[in-house]
Amino acid sequence: MAVRRWSNYMLAHMDEVLASLHREGVRHEAWYLCPGEPLCVIGIMDVTDALAAQKAMSTSSLSVDEVHREFKRHWVHSDISAFEYDPGEYQFQEGAELLFSAHPK
Repeated sequence: MAVRRWSNYMLAHMDEVLASLHREGVRHEAWYLCPGEPLCVIGIMDVTDALAAQKAMSTSSLSVDEVHREFKRHWVHSDISAFEYDPGEYQFQEGAELLFSAHPK
């Protein structure tokens, strides 16, 4: 499954993930695999400027960003939406699996 290869790569290269997120201005990022069909993966970012973060990632030569861009080529739908999120209190979709979470310093 492409999702597992992607998330395992991110977990195995967490130092680079954290460097990339720091450069993008992301304070926290979490990715969830939702149960059922069709396959649904949801990423949540705590970021000041999502469009600037997206631009920084799109021009990065870090391997994690290259792998992420390749992963995104297989997406059917991509959207950026703003909403209030407190990871300590938020209950994600029942049965959703946390693939990884990253908090750059």
